[in-house]
Amino acid sequence: MKVLANLICILSLVTSAFAADDWNNFSSPFPIKAMVPYGDGVLLATNGGIRFRSSTVEALYTTAHGLGDQSISAVVAAGPNVFSVSDNGIIAKIISAESWQVLSRSYAGSGVRVIPGMVRVAEDVMVIAFDDRLSFFSLKSNTSILTVERIADANLSINPVSAMEIQGDSLFVAVDGSLYVRKMDWKNLESDMQLFNPDSWKVVKKASLNKEPIKFITWSDGELVTYPTEGTRIWDDDGETRAVIDTFTTFKQTDKMVAIRGKVLKNSILYERDSIMKTVDKKTVVDRYYFKPKIYWVSLIPSSGGALLVGPQNIFHYNGKKLTDLTEYSRFPLKSVYELRALPDGGILAASDDGYFSHFNGRQWSTPTKALYGNGNMTNARGHDMKVLSVLPGGRAFYHVWGLGYVLYSDLGQKLDSVFLSTDGHCMSSYMEDFPYSISISTTPAPDGKGFFASAATTKGYSLAYFDLKGNVSCADNVGSATFAGPMLTSVDEDGKWKVYVGTRKSPSLDANGDLDVFTFTPPNKRGGEISWLDTTYRKVYTDAPSTPLDMVYEPKTGYYWMVTGSSLVYWNKDEENLKTPLSTNGLTGAIFTSIDVDSRGNLWVGTSNQGVYRLTPRSTSPDTLSVQHFTTRQGLLSDRVQDVAVDSGLGAVWFAHENGVSYYMRNDLRGTDGNMTDDAGKDVRVYPNPFRPDRHEYIVFDNVSDDAVINIYNRGGKLVASLTGEEVAGGRAEWRGRMKNGNLVAPGVYQYVIRGASKVRKGKLLIVH
Repeated sequence: MKVLANLICILSLVTSAFAADDWNNFSSPFPIKAMVPYGDGVLLATNGGIRFRSSTVEALYTTAHGLGDQSISAVVAAGPNVFSVSDNGIIAKIISAESWQVLSRSYAGSGVRVIPGMVRVAEDVMVIAFDDRLSFFSLKSNTSILTVERIADANLSINPVSAMEIQGDSLFVAVDGSLYVRKMDWKNLESDMQLFNPDSWKVVKKASLNKEPIKFITWSDGELVTYPTEGTRIWDDDGETRAVIDTFTTFKQTDKMVAIRGKVLKNSILYERDSIMKTVDKKTVVDRYYFKPKIYWVSLIPSSGGALLVGPQNIFHYNGKKLTDLTEYSRFPLKSVYELRALPDGGILAASDDGYFSHFNGRQWSTPTKALYGNGNMTNARGHDMKVLSVLPGGRAFYHVWGLGYVLYSDLGQKLDSVFLSTDGHCMSSYMEDFPYSISISTTPAPDGKGFFASAATTKGYSLAYFDLKGNVSCADNVGSATFAGPMLTSVDEDGKWKVYVGTRKSPSLDANGDLDVFTFTPPNKRGGEISWLDTTYRKVYTDAPSTPLDMVYEPKTGYYWMVTGSSLVYWNKDEENLKTPLSTNGLTGAIFTSIDVDSRGNLWVGTSNQGVYRLTPRSTSPDTLSVQHFTTRQGLLSDRVQDVAVDSGLGAVWFAHENGVSYYMRNDLRGTDGNMTDDAGKDVRVYPNPFRPDRHEYIVFDNVSDDAVINIYNRGGKLVASLTGEEVAGGRAEWRGRMKNGNLVAPGVYQYVIRGASKVRKGKLLIVH
């Protein structure tokens, strides 16, 4: 299958390579909510996009491939076409091996969710069951035909659809314990004047007698049958069939087990054990145990005689003799990512809600490691907008787990160095009076790069804790102006004193009142490694934040500290008496902020919980006016729900954390250039390809140059033929297409280039061959 072969080649490249001005996503493709056969494999609707899986090939489609949304509720086939429907109702169609095309976003603004797997297609009509309605969509015109909230006597806003199937010209819809049917003229549904009429539906009385919830509809020997449990959908040469998922108590009951072409599969990995409870003497005890298959979808593969067996959390391949587990998705090892830290040498370190770390080095993700004996911050991570992961050059990392304590690592979280449990008698303050329970919402590196700071909430004012890299900890109790400390940063002032900046919270709520505390004090290494002497006299409070500060960043070119609260931006510098809010942010309305970072050019990248990401550029003359650029899933962001943002100047990318993965956006102007063309430069200037052949190459690259560089190209006679400067030199890189200003290609021959930076000049020869 040519399309499938292209998919294998193209997606393997797309998911592993970085390119300039490129979006890409990493996500966890679970749980699986729907499946359709595709070539010798299957397409799976998951929370992380559309996953393709065959016995030998793995690929994942996301918003970077045009899917339109991160979490997909359904994938359906109609003849040669395959369609996806996201949780938010965004409808897309696969148009080539490497891309999808969004057909409609009209349902996305309704705020209701598609019921997982509850999408069917007949002729050119797609039927979509939402949480509170049933919608009919024309695949011919890519527009909505009609949406209904009632069918017969059923109010879908009270009782949503529980099962749905199409049989010929009839649409069967189950609501709670009743089954309804309506005749449909699928080819002319747009002209059906009674489609809106709830009385045009009929109750299937026989199927609705016992009032048990209906979750599965099928036909056996031509007779309609309904079941209160989920069923299995099976695809073979003859099309699709449906069978109920039976339970059994022993593995001797083979008639109720999964069978492939008549062969019963007794592998225990295909089944899960559950129990039925009963009450005895006012206690709940197990009445009996039973087994049920994990498999909801089966695709029989004609070409190999094998089969793919799929459940919400499992994928297996059966070759007629052996069962192989294909469940693992190795390209991204984490699940729900909530925090990101850019690495000093390039790459990203990510932390998940359930307590795992993994880092990306530009090529692949590391094997995940557990934090603090496998404990994670779970719902506290997002509920309190925690920013507790900190990293130093050299790979030392620091982390906090809510209530339990702190952990110091080396090798970017791969090696555990020290554990500071709340119960081990360390000096960290406890939020609870009768039990050791340390709570930090943020941590940050010490300004000398030889330790970390954390806060610890107390009702008497938060405390500060300083952890050095040898595993020592010192605390300053009750020094904060509020119970909780939010985001933290540190610096060294012109007198060599340390400063610790803390956004405060009066309560753990994300919309509580908060201020900015600034502590100025002698470095601990001059006081025996201690900060226990620190008290409130070393603190100054700056007020007027609209609500709780959630994240904070320092912009060194202007000297401003920027914070986000849930609903606003705030800025401050050492000359300000109070916190201030920008006066003009046109294009930035209604956003709920979660995070902020800054790139080397002074642009602020702001994550939101519902509107994607904004890049804000303050005017050079005043922080009160910012120009706004908006990025969403339309551009390639994995999801519009962004929990954290991290600018990676090493790889030249900005990273975004989502509920089920991460996105990155790579562009030249994000690369760090501070050391380029200096004596301390880590990389020398490169000019490539050389020789340059216009029929083979798109442009010549001048790499690792300084941002202020001027690049001139001269012919053999010494005449200037091209000059690159200003915006043409971004992120230490410039590109020349071998053309003069009039657009004509230069003549073949030897040219000289001269690259002038502020302190260095690089010269060389360039051969152009036609």
